[in-house]
Amino acid sequence: MTYRINRAVVIGSGTMGGGIAAHLANAGIHALLLDIAPTTLTPEEEKKGLKLESRAVRNRIVQTGWDRVVKSSPPALMTKAAASLVSLGNLEDDFAAVSEADWIIEVIIEKLEPKQQLMERIEAARKPGSIVSTNTSGIPVSQIAAGRSAEFKQHFLGTHFFNPHRYMKLL
Repeated sequence: MTYRINRAVVIGSGTMGGGIAAHLANAGIHALLLDIAPTTLTPEEEKKGLKLESRAVRNRIVQTGWDRVVKSSPPALMTKAAASLVSLGNLEDDFAAVSEADWIIEVIIEKLEPKQQLMERIEAARKPGSIVSTNTSGIPVSQIAAGRSAEFKQHFLGTHFFNPHRYMKLL
């Protein structure tokens, strides 16, 4: 059986999530990098007159994570053009994109309950047959998938990328 990944969603824009999104872009795969939307304004945002509903505010966390990736040394991106394959969003406004992804990669905090809650949301939104993975390093994947359907579990796996993603040829 052949399976082609054209679109991916990476949830969590920290060092690992941002690096994974860059690695996917290096391979020519369109990736949407998502993170939480902030609940408060920074003093700088207040001075600019921005509101919590402002797209720049709602994507501040993911933008900050992605900016670190773009400026990383050694470079996470093979070319500047690869960066154009990564889009940014947040878990409130852009979560529906999970339904279009061939691969959904969870890279959030290493706590079981938030991972299980996210998997429940992913299961409700994903298209049948899409791959879902957790990049956990210490929580058993069976616990993360607890309560999910048999179809979900058939397409669920644990992945662990190593950092820096582009240079550590390990997965």
